[in-house]
Amino acid sequence: MPFQRKVEKKAQPTVEVPSLYGSHASMINEDYDDLGDGVVWLTDEKGSYATTRDRLDTGLADPKRYDSSRVIETPNTRAVIKK
Repeated sequence: MPFQRKVEKKAQPTVEVPSLYGSHASMINEDYDDLGDGVVWLTDEKGSYATTRDRLDTGLADPKRYDSSRVIETPNTRAVIKK
C-alpha cells in the first residue's frame, strides 16, 4: 500500500445571517452605519457591499447582494442561518 499523507483540514470560517438571499438590518457594518441618502454598508459571506435602507428586511432578494460583478473578498466563507 502506498504511503498516504494525512491532510489536516482547517476550520471553514462562517458568517451568521438571517437568510441566504435578502439583506437584513443585523448585517449592517457599524463602522459605516449611514453613508447618506439612506445607503448602508453590509457584510455577508462574500464580503461587504452597499445597498439602500428600503431593501432591508423586505423578504425579497437584494440585487446588490447577488450582483455578478461583485468581487468576492472572503473566499471559502460559509453562510450559516441563525435562528
